[in-house]
Amino acid sequence: MTALIQNLGIIIGTGALWFFMDYLNREHLSIFKISDFIYLVYLPAGYRLVTVITFGWLGALGIGLAYAIRIYFFRDLPLIDVAVLATLYALAPLVAIKTWERIFNITPNLANISVLNLFWLSCFSALFNASFRIIFFAYADMSFGLLELSQLVTGNLMGTFLMLYILKILTRIYLALNSKQSL
Repeated sequence: MTALIQNLGIIIGTGALWFFMDYLNREHLSIFKISDFIYLVYLPAGYRLVTVITFGWLGALGIGLAYAIRIYFFRDLPLIDVAVLATLYALAPLVAIKTWERIFNITPNLANISVLNLFWLSCFSALFNASFRIIFFAYADMSFGLLELSQLVTGNLMGTFLMLYILKILTRIYLALNSKQSL
């Protein structure tokens, strides 16, 4: 029972934090807004990746659930489209991380990852997210061009890299402070 409550807490907590990150992006980074759903800096993409690195499938489930709730209530999409889009949105960081781990033979530990590897992880995440969105738009018979694709990749890449780089710095500071305290 305790594991179930803990898992539900992770799912609900990651979803709630995703809502907060989405709100921050919409309200405070609106200068980077290109269209109704494309930003040149999209911080929730980075949060999504960090959540999946930290919590795995539970993080992806929380993110997917939060995204489904948001698009169900704020976009005019049928329920099946909401489910498909939320599933693709949650799977993109999982696929990106697994692909990155296999290609570079790395485990996601933000303290010891080079900036170049953070960049590659950000690229994979942005590309998979954009690809999955394109798949959805093709499925939903919606028009989506190369310009929107490149903007989506750029926004996800910038948001993800920025988030991962900030977390890397914070992780190093935390580890440095802890090593001084243990002396």
